[in-house]
Parts: sequence; C-alpha cells; structure tokens
Amino acid sequence: MQVLLGRALVDAGRVEQALAQLRAAHRNFPEHAPLAAALAKVLGGSGEIDAALATIAPWREEPWAARVALTLLTHHRRFDEAAQHEDLVAAAHPADAALLESRARRFRAEPEAMLRLCEAALAHDPGATHALYYKAIALAQLGRTREAVELMAIDRFVAIVRLPSPVGFADMAARHAAVRAEILANPTLRRDIAGHATRNGLRTGKFPLSGDAASIALVRAIEHAIARYADGLRGDHPFVAARPARASFTAWALVFREAGHQVPHHHPEPWMTGVYYVAAPEGRPRPGALRIGVFPDWAGVAPPWPVQTVEPEPGTLVLFPSFVPHDTVPTGTAGERISIAFDVAAAG
Repeated sequence: MQVLLGRALVDAGRVEQALAQLRAAHRNFPEHAPLAAALAKVLGGSGEIDAALATIAPWREEPWAARVALTLLTHHRRFDEAAQHEDLVAAAHPADAALLESRARRFRAEPEAMLRLCEAALAHDPGATHALYYKAIALAQLGRTREAVELMAIDRFVAIVRLPSPVGFADMAARHAAVRAEILANPTLRRDIAGHATRNGLRTGKFPLSGDAASIALVRAIEHAIARYADGLRGDHPFVAARPARASFTAWALVFREAGHQVPHHHPEPWMTGVYYVAAPEGRPRPGALRIGVFPDWAGVAPPWPVQTVEPEPGTLVLFPSFVPHDTVPTGTAGERISIAFDVAAAG
C-alpha cells in the first residue's frame, strides 16, 4: 500500500511528500524489498544517488537491486561504479538499456566490438531501442552505409503532422495560450534536471497536472495522432515489429530562451518519441530548430543520411522512433520556445 501511495504522489508531482511517506514506511519495515526499491527510485530521481544506493545496499546481490543501482549510476554518469553491477544484471536482463550504456562507453572507438555488443542484446530483444541506436552508429563507423541508413530509416518513420482544430477553444492560438499558461505555472518546472539533455532550459518533472484542462485535452489529441501513426506502420523493420500491444504515454514540457537547447541524444528505452510545439519566437525560419538524425561528437563520423531540420512552428507534431538521435538549436532570442515532448513505451 505504501509503495502504491508513493508512486501516486510522484505521479501527482508531489515528490517531497512521496519521499517523506516512503522514508517513514521504510523505517518501519526496513526488510521490505519492494518498499526499498520504490524509495531508492524516488531518491534517485531527486538527485540523492548515494542515499538511494544505501537504501538498496542490503540486497546488493539481488538482480533487481543491481539493476536499480546500474540504472541510477549510468543515468548520472558514474560509470566506474556502474561497471560493478554489470555481470549480475547481464545474467538476468541481457538487453537492459543501462547495461548496454555502461558497456558501450568502453567500445565507442571500437565499432566491431560495439556491433557485437549490440547484436548480443538484439538476440534477446530484437526491438531494443538502445541497441538499435548503437548498432546504427557502429555500422556508420565501419563504412557500412547502406545498412546504417536502412536501420535508422529516417525517411520511413519520421512523421510531421498538424493537429486538427481544437474543440472547446476559439482557435489554435487560444489553445496554445492556455497550455502555455499551465506549463509556466507548473510547480515541477526546473532548470537543467540532472541526467537529461536539457541545457540552459526548463523541464517539468510532472506533466500534465490533474487540473491542467487545456494540456490534458492537447495530450489526448496527441495520443489520437500517435494511434493513427502506429496503425499506418508497415514493413519488416525492427521498429514495426516492436510496436507494443499495450502502450504507456509519458510527457513533459520544455521551455527554452536565448542559449537554451538540447544536446544530441536519443531515448534508450521507449518505443517511439515525439514533440509538439506550443510556442516559438517569430522569424523565417523560426529559430530553435529540431535536428533529427544528428550524431554525437564521439561517433567520429558524419551521419550517412540527410539530417532533417524541423522548424518549431506552433501546432506542429513530430513523431519518430526513440532510437533516432536528435538535438535542438538555441533560439538566440528572448522569445520562448515551448514544447511538449513525450515517449511511448510498452505498458509495464
């Protein structure tokens, strides 16, 4: 019951209350493993990594505790410590995204080894997002251009659409004004949350909130567009085959001004990722573009496909596989670039 209550409080954006509730319960039931796991995850999400690791230390030889520790440590880039948990996690979860991240960092300059690592993970989970991302880079590094392009498949799976006119609002501008107000009033909006790609920007910890009428209506419209997109997928690509039978939807809002941007990244665990633009500075082209298909600097090669550039035009929805790397360009202006980003993953 305490675990469920803690999760509900986190989902409601009441993280401090969740921590107090879980800490009190953990003091009363220190040997309850699910309670310790729940507390560790909330502590880790709040940046209290050492406290999270101490909470699950009594179970350090258990695969579930090793997996929680590995995930937290890789998320916060403590890779030397993460490596200590690799073998235990690999035995139980060979395609785990944090496991692959921890190991892949050692082979960034060894594409053959990277490719073997990815193939081993994909043998257990053919749709493993993180493995598909690293495999595409390894293929590009090896000069196997055609295979890399076919795997990343930007030309097939990137969709740019406009949502229909909103119900209950005078026009799209009225909807966006209401959503903007709810995002800027969100108490979980914080600067440069650790472990994320945001630089000099704001990101919500919880979105939408239960009272955000305009944002909830917009999220529902986005979900309908995602369903249409998924229903239209065809072919034998791993992305198509990995479409979840039951899916979860997780969203967050982003606010950027001036130098605010996102560094090149992908989303290691979900199936599909997307963004919807609520506001952006005026201009032609509009500043603060999204770039789809960019490589991180460590790859050492240019992407073997054309990088797609998308202007942050309010009302535009962009959908693409979670393994596709992307970043954003700073707006360079005082005007707000406000967006809603989201992930679609297998439920549970």
